[in-house]
Amino acid sequence: MVRRYSLSTSRTIRPRRLSCSSSLMRLSGFVVRRFRSAAEEHAFRMDYARRFFGQRRLAITIFTALWVVFSIHDFGRLDVLDPSHLHHKELILLRIAGTIGMTVPVLLWSPRALDERWAVGLLSVWTIGCWFAVLRMVQIYPGDLAWREAYPILTFALFMIFMAFRLRVITAAWLIGLCVVSYLVMLYLKPSGQSVDVRVESVIAHATMVPMMYIVGLLVSIPLERAVRREFVYRRTLRAAKARVEAASRVVNEQNLRMQDLVREKERFFSSAYHDIQQPLAAINLFIRSARIKLEGEHAASHDLDVIEETARDILDMFKDIQDYSELGSYVPHVAPVDMQTVLTEVFEQYLEPARSRGIEYRTSVRRRRPPPIESDRSLFKRALSNLISNAIKNTSAGGVVVGWVEIGERLRIDVWDTGVGIPAVHRDAIFAEYYQINNPGRDRSKGLGLGLSIVHRVVRILPKHSMRFWSVEGRGSRFSLYAPISKMTPVAETDDRKDGACTSVLKDKYILLCDDEPTVLEGLRRLFHSAGALVDTAGSMAEFEAILADDGRAPDIIVTDIRLRDGPTGIEVAERIRQHFAWAGVLPVAFITGELVSAHTLRDFAEPFVLLRKSSAPESTLAEVSRFVAAQRPTGFDHVRDP
Repeated sequence: MVRRYSLSTSRTIRPRRLSCSSSLMRLSGFVVRRFRSAAEEHAFRMDYARRFFGQRRLAITIFTALWVVFSIHDFGRLDVLDPSHLHHKELILLRIAGTIGMTVPVLLWSPRALDERWAVGLLSVWTIGCWFAVLRMVQIYPGDLAWREAYPILTFALFMIFMAFRLRVITAAWLIGLCVVSYLVMLYLKPSGQSVDVRVESVIAHATMVPMMYIVGLLVSIPLERAVRREFVYRRTLRAAKARVEAASRVVNEQNLRMQDLVREKERFFSSAYHDIQQPLAAINLFIRSARIKLEGEHAASHDLDVIEETARDILDMFKDIQDYSELGSYVPHVAPVDMQTVLTEVFEQYLEPARSRGIEYRTSVRRRRPPPIESDRSLFKRALSNLISNAIKNTSAGGVVVGWVEIGERLRIDVWDTGVGIPAVHRDAIFAEYYQINNPGRDRSKGLGLGLSIVHRVVRILPKHSMRFWSVEGRGSRFSLYAPISKMTPVAETDDRKDGACTSVLKDKYILLCDDEPTVLEGLRRLFHSAGALVDTAGSMAEFEAILADDGRAPDIIVTDIRLRDGPTGIEVAERIRQHFAWAGVLPVAFITGELVSAHTLRDFAEPFVLLRKSSAPESTLAEVSRFVAAQRPTGFDHVRDP
């Protein structure tokens, strides 16, 4: 029984508590609370004054102008008053006094009004000056004319003060409350120009209207100020969040700058290390070629040289991949019509020997017609296709590799099929990452560094409207496909002078000035060009060249120099100094042979003609490139000799 009573009691009490709390919640919606922090409240008032600064100034200016206009209008209606009475003079004085009292705040409205206290003071002066002038006018006008002419001004002024001045609730409560009390006192007292009957009727008709407008105005002001306070908090929170984001962004930017410095430092180190490693490798290749020429017919020595050369070539190929991948970052593609039949033939012939050495079948699919030309960068596209074929050969131990093409709409698809190990599903998302290799835990150098597919992927992203797809089955092989847009223009016919050694005879009896700071590389290059019949003078620096230039004899047909030299001027400065010395012979061609990770863009300020070659290239390729470069210059059947 007790338990039931307690339950029934609790059920009767809880609704009362809920109703009380809900009532408090409803009442809390009509309460404007100041901020707990005095500094935050002060900041809100400053923000409030700043936000409504223009609106308040415009409001008091407009309504003061209206007061002046209606004052001029009233001066023409003074005949409604008894001319023998003094009230008409008082009306004129009221209009003038009201104008002065309302104009003063307008004139004093300055940037000081950005302070809420100063703004409220000016608005109070304006309100009191207008309100009490109108109250006196109500008393002066006779009979019902006061309610027809002056009373609407009171209600209009009250509405205007609430809505246009955007007073805070506490300010509106005391300022307009003072106006309402003064209005009620005026009604209670006997107006100057009215009878008692009119006064009693006026009290009944108008005593409640102004107080009601006052209450309604306050009820409207409360949510307005609450909304402004919420917006102030929101904007402060937003600014604080923005400041935190900006601070975090500055920290991230600073970290990015530090990371960029580290990357640049790493690149400088890597470029230096790359250059230093290239020097001995280039010397090995150059001297292998020289030794092979001297030991022709010595089969035992030739076999040893083959092993050394193959090892050096593997290392150079690895570094060439690094070089190619690095250069792609700043490469600007030169898109033009490309003859695909020529590219396919060149790439196919390039890998005949590697495929034969692995004992696998290597062929192209037979088609009745030539493939259409594509719109691409010839060197980049050829590099991507070469990497795909090289990758297929390296990963195929039995079966073969087939290269083919198919025309699909406005695009040409070039396929590279292989019967190699295939790509397991777990590796398919990572095969295009740098240095990633499958089935090479021992890092066999003959398989490269794992940059082949990364270079292909990067090339495809650089070339417009190109794409790549692949299909693979583990243990059965893969198919990689390159897509390129078909060109509507005919490619320019290519001359057949690209094969190594095709034009090396061009260097016969040519005069070459050769500069390199590495003695072994310098000697190897001298032997290389000497074997082609060229006349070569060598130097390791600009200081050594001064003795050669002092002879002031024959101008060189080409300057061949390294870019980085140990001491003194760089290779670029050496070339410019030699060009200046032989200015009478025209602008001499320059071949820069470097082991650094630099692109031709680095030499953009160097005057043409020049060519950038790599120490990682095979000696025969270097000789062929220099020969083609010399042949491409102005035809000369004579030596550059200064006229006597």
